[in-house]
Amino acid sequence: MSVNLHQLDQIKEYSQAIAVLGEFVKELVIEFSDSIEGTTYLQTYLSMTEYVGSWIDHLLYFGYVYESVTLPQMGMSNVEVIVTQIFPQKISLLDPAEANMAIPELIAFWQFLKREYQHPQAHKIIKLLKQVKSKFPSIMNDQRNFDLAKLSLTRTAKFELTNEAKLNKLQHYQKSTPINFSATSPKTNTSFNDFAVDQELLPGWTELEQVLQELGKELLTEFPQEVPSAQEFQQHLANMTRKQVQPIPDMSQPAIPQGRPSLIAILQQQEITQTTPGSILQDFQTLLDFIGQEGITVGGKRNLIPQKSLAQINQQLVEPIQTDLQRPQQKSYPTINGLYLLLRATGMGKLQQGKKTQLVLDPVLLNDWQQMNLTERYFNLLVAWLIIANEEMLGERGYMTEGTRCLQYWSKMPAQGEKFPDYQTQQNLKYYPGFHNLALMKLFGLVQAGYGKPEPGKGWRVKSVKQTAWGKALLQTAFEGWTYPEMIWDDEQPIDIQFDKLQAILQPYFPQWQKIIELPQVESINGIYVFKVSWQQIWRRIAIASDMTLWDLSQLILLSVDFDCDHLDMFSYKNRLGRTVQIVHPYMNESPSTDEVKIADLPLEVGSVMEYLFDFGDNWEFQLQLEEIKSDLRPGYGEIIASEGKAPEQYPDWEDY
Repeated sequence: MSVNLHQLDQIKEYSQAIAVLGEFVKELVIEFSDSIEGTTYLQTYLSMTEYVGSWIDHLLYFGYVYESVTLPQMGMSNVEVIVTQIFPQKISLLDPAEANMAIPELIAFWQFLKREYQHPQAHKIIKLLKQVKSKFPSIMNDQRNFDLAKLSLTRTAKFELTNEAKLNKLQHYQKSTPINFSATSPKTNTSFNDFAVDQELLPGWTELEQVLQELGKELLTEFPQEVPSAQEFQQHLANMTRKQVQPIPDMSQPAIPQGRPSLIAILQQQEITQTTPGSILQDFQTLLDFIGQEGITVGGKRNLIPQKSLAQINQQLVEPIQTDLQRPQQKSYPTINGLYLLLRATGMGKLQQGKKTQLVLDPVLLNDWQQMNLTERYFNLLVAWLIIANEEMLGERGYMTEGTRCLQYWSKMPAQGEKFPDYQTQQNLKYYPGFHNLALMKLFGLVQAGYGKPEPGKGWRVKSVKQTAWGKALLQTAFEGWTYPEMIWDDEQPIDIQFDKLQAILQPYFPQWQKIIELPQVESINGIYVFKVSWQQIWRRIAIASDMTLWDLSQLILLSVDFDCDHLDMFSYKNRLGRTVQIVHPYMNESPSTDEVKIADLPLEVGSVMEYLFDFGDNWEFQLQLEEIKSDLRPGYGEIIASEGKAPEQYPDWEDY
């Protein structure tokens, strides 16, 4: 055994864990390939020699991202969800026959883990995989699971372009070229003819079309028989026609856009009240009233509403959630979880660090909220949800905006709605759109959702979901012909907080929408910042002037524990909305870097915490808490002013810890 299976368990920061995951899988696959199980598998499936480990990579990656489970903790239920539900939704196969090789690789891998690492769940997982083996190809090649979003998952690509420049160019346009979706109604299978390109983008689109044409040729050359769809793809591109899009009108003088009369009528006739088109405003006010001026103590690493308060809040909602769980958590009440998400996404709810973390209401934003009319409140909450919100605000690992998840689910909903006869069939809702997002869809009046009585010992029961006329009119109007880069993969984009994103589009129908949420700017404070820097039971107290950089602070931290500064490092903290902001070592060629950010630039208050990660291999994680800001002005000052505990060895035998 040469690979430490618990590497990811030692990393708290999600983005750092994802960075380490790739190397972890690579090392594990190399060891697997050299094992008796790996060599036997490759002797049977010679065509997988070049791609061995690809299915192992998918299993561990999706397990961490979607199931929040690492390899040592992975169990039979996790593997079942990943293989039978997540794989079909997230992986597109160029050759349907590739599905025949997946389960054998995973079986061999778990046999290897059972023998070499004595994984406690390996026996049950192997038994499950053998049961799934015969059904897996039909599951993976079910056309109902096809989704254009799969094409964005570069991790799951099962082929390589020989021309790296073409791939880079395609990736560039995938990230930067706005594409307008002009389908008249949501479709499960979207054709290229459903895309409309803005006139100003035609030169770039022509270049992109050439790249796609060349891609089609390469696919046809590489897979002439195995992939007949490559020829169809190339032919479709050759026959593709562009729809002309009218220039976006000047919104300085709002006018009713030209559109389908039925949609315009629905929008114009909709009245926004506390309980229509849904109960979002009344229920959100219920949460604000519960928190009150004093705030509430939140618990756990995720800083969520305490368990003892959940039932009380739930009963005050317009439609309380029914659950029969013995110890329900915040996410067991999807409505409360969704309302909490909005509280953080609007900035109205912020965390105050101390002996106990408090969730308090920002007095400035609360006053602004109270000055808004009901229409302004509704649409500010809508923007906070679909544009700004990220599951990281709930303490989860957020990899895309909540709007992305919701719109992907929305585009697949059948016109007649969906019914869920049992808990297993409603399980997919956990991932798309997410239970809390489904609850919000109903609160905003976008869907009609039927809830049922839970079975003994089980949680929320969803029986049916159907789009409302209001939901169709609103989303089709708000997101047709409008582009937003963050709607693809949120971790590829900077954190963007703009509450006016939909205002220009929807204000012609709702002229009452004038005010938007404006987050207060954090003022820089000059002086001496005093940080308590902790690692396990030892700590150091460091004082540093506000004009010094995070690079200077990192040198003081390393000096305080007698470490050589010969590795990369990174500072990270949560912004006021609960999103992680990372400031990295200058050698990582990313911005912002530690030599660019001054201490005074940090949006920190006394009590705020940061993390300092040093050496991405050994992962030394230090916690910093801002204890005090002294008014003393001493430019260039930095000093270790107190210490407790013996410094650890920089290169220890980790079994001693």
